[in-house]
Amino acid sequence: MLDRPHPKRVTFETAFNDWWRSQPGSSRDRVSPLVARACFRAGYTAGKTATERRFVFRAGRMRITVWATGIMEAKKKAEGEADFRAAKNGWPIPKAGWQLQEVR
Repeated sequence: MLDRPHPKRVTFETAFNDWWRSQPGSSRDRVSPLVARACFRAGYTAGKTATERRFVFRAGRMRITVWATGIMEAKKKAEGEADFRAAKNGWPIPKAGWQLQEVR
């Protein structure tokens, strides 16, 4: 039982296509595939990160969104993302560190 292979991660496209094909024809005729995809994406994202919450920070002129289990982990992830974006754009990293403001 313990040596059973673990399920592989399913891509969003595969999950959506499987779900869309499982819907009755009457449902598929009433709903646009674009609307269905947007609704499915919201549920898929929330379900995939069920143990995590969404945090949004402002660092200078950047708006950074991260998924984390707590505020401390979220700030670490946001600082890493801010460093990455600054390096990518050639901006200097503040010597005192990023001043993260949580956006509600």
